[in-house]
Amino acid sequence: DEISRQRFQLGFSPDSWQWLLDRARSTSFSPAVLQAAGLVGRSESSGNYYDFFKGRVLFPIHDSQGRTIGFGGRVLPQSAPQNTGKYINTRETKLFSKSEHVYGLDLARESITKLREVVVVEGYTDVIMAHQHGVRNVVAVLGTALGPRHIRLLKRYADTIILVLDGDEAGQRRTNEVLELFV
Repeated sequence: DEISRQRFQLGFSPDSWQWLLDRARSTSFSPAVLQAAGLVGRSESSGNYYDFFKGRVLFPIHDSQGRTIGFGGRVLPQSAPQNTGKYINTRETKLFSKSEHVYGLDLARESITKLREVVVVEGYTDVIMAHQHGVRNVVAVLGTALGPRHIRLLKRYADTIILVLDGDEAGQRRTNEVLELFV
């Protein structure tokens, strides 16, 4: 819904190799700066820059203070090429590490602190749907298993961490791996 789109600052990158690069020409952001921020890539063979999130819905990833540090992108089913992953994140940068951050913490932090409990889910849309239904203490991992750094981060705000992972075989395997971190 529109409230969630605004709250989570959702966006879209058109299905074009140069859309962001074309718009950046009239700004102070060079292709090298956009690459350092994880927004564009550079072809090893041609040396040309290209939009990294081409043709994807964009989920800005914020730190706990609400500053944008990276993006998650989900390809739309009708435009999904065969050789691409459904979800991609900004590559590791000086600001962004998927093993140190979780999605939605900036919006969930107040509720987590009040309840002293956090619910960890697997996807961006899981977080958004929970918030739409009034469950505000929900965050998601960023395409990786919950790890020791995530736990340290979440323990700053919560005494209890509740895992709600997918019920498929991979989700069950991740659950067993994650539970060992708590023992």
